[in-house]
Amino acid sequence: MAKSKKQVREFQAAKEAAEATVARLDTCNDAYTSGAFKYLRFLLHLLAAAQFSYGIYYYHFRVHWPKDLVVDEVDELKARWGGKFKYLTFLDVILQAIYHTLALLNDLFGDNTVTANPKSKLRSVRDYIFSAFAFPVAHNVCLSFWVVYMWDRELIFPSALDAIFPRQVHSFPHWLNHVVHTNVALMAIMDLFTCFRRYPSRLAGLAGNVSFILLYIIWLHIVRYFSGEWVYPILEVLPLPLRYLFLALLVGFNLACYLLGEYANTVIWGPEFKLLKQQKDKQG
Repeated sequence: MAKSKKQVREFQAAKEAAEATVARLDTCNDAYTSGAFKYLRFLLHLLAAAQFSYGIYYYHFRVHWPKDLVVDEVDELKARWGGKFKYLTFLDVILQAIYHTLALLNDLFGDNTVTANPKSKLRSVRDYIFSAFAFPVAHNVCLSFWVVYMWDRELIFPSALDAIFPRQVHSFPHWLNHVVHTNVALMAIMDLFTCFRRYPSRLAGLAGNVSFILLYIIWLHIVRYFSGEWVYPILEVLPLPLRYLFLALLVGFNLACYLLGEYANTVIWGPEFKLLKQQKDKQG
């Protein structure tokens, strides 16, 4: 009889603990999916999607190679080979526009609840693109650009390019420079704090991440083959061993940015992950 009462007490305690965990998750989701937090997330994705989309338009259609830097027709063809799509910066801003547009659509039609298994396919695609591509590539572009720029800007963004501006104004638009080299990382960080997500498995995430950057390196070599020039001046000045060490470091740094995002996501959403684990343990 005493054993039976003990079992009843244990069962009741487990039931109450499970109910408390569910209640805490419900409270968390109420705060996360409604009110100010909901509108903040929506506004972030709306502004980011609009900003990066306009940046793509402006960069692609209104920024042109300065005519006084073109020596002859052959030189012009070399400069035009690959267009803006040969620059990781331009590819990244396209990637960010795609990601934030998907995130905006998920805000409108998908699911943002704190859950271990989201039912929205849109959300699953959003989370994978952010984890494997958007966050690491944005930080790769931002950090590598500004570090090399501060060290010697001629190696990555020659001062001669300051002439690139519509109607021959004598400086590259500062707002566009920050949209494509600074805001990409800032928006990714803000998204990290406003969107709950489970990162994909380490294998799946790193496979996508490495595939993207390796394809870009192959694209660099294709452009070099047809144009006769490297996309970035730093690749011209480096001897062959250092050039491929530099490219290997590019891959390694992109991986490091992926792991940074994964770690930051785990820390930022640690309490929510803990609640989900408690819920799973009690259900199991």
